[in-house]
Amino acid sequence: MQVEYKNIDAKLVANEIRNGRSLESVQKLFGIRYKSEVQDLYMRGLMELGEIPQVGFSKQDLRPSATAEHPVVRRREKQLPKAPSVVIKTNSFRTIGQSGSITLNKVLLIEQLGFEVGDSFEIFREDDQIILKKAATPLQ
Repeated sequence: MQVEYKNIDAKLVANEIRNGRSLESVQKLFGIRYKSEVQDLYMRGLMELGEIPQVGFSKQDLRPSATAEHPVVRRREKQLPKAPSVVIKTNSFRTIGQSGSITLNKVLLIEQLGFEVGDSFEIFREDDQIILKKAATPLQ
């Protein structure tokens, strides 16, 4: 699957990075949303410039065909049962402050989201979401 990035020339991105610019500065310079897009454009640019060989990203079936002599054996992947997730929507919005912090107050955490005083939780990111997951024991 080919993805187009707002008519950005991949060679320009590759040249900027080769000339010493960081991925973040190239991202800001061209107005690219994600760092992974910058990396993708960089790889494409290197291929177009002939720095690395052209690579096709099409999916190929590398498995041998099943015959009587060599049957294809498939293993079941272990799937861990997912805990049922509960989505609680609140009307509270938070923005990242100048120092990079977000304020989570008592009203939001305890009254609206159901945490208790003394609770510990993990914070992680899934796509564009920040997840607060209650932890059994505090991480030390």
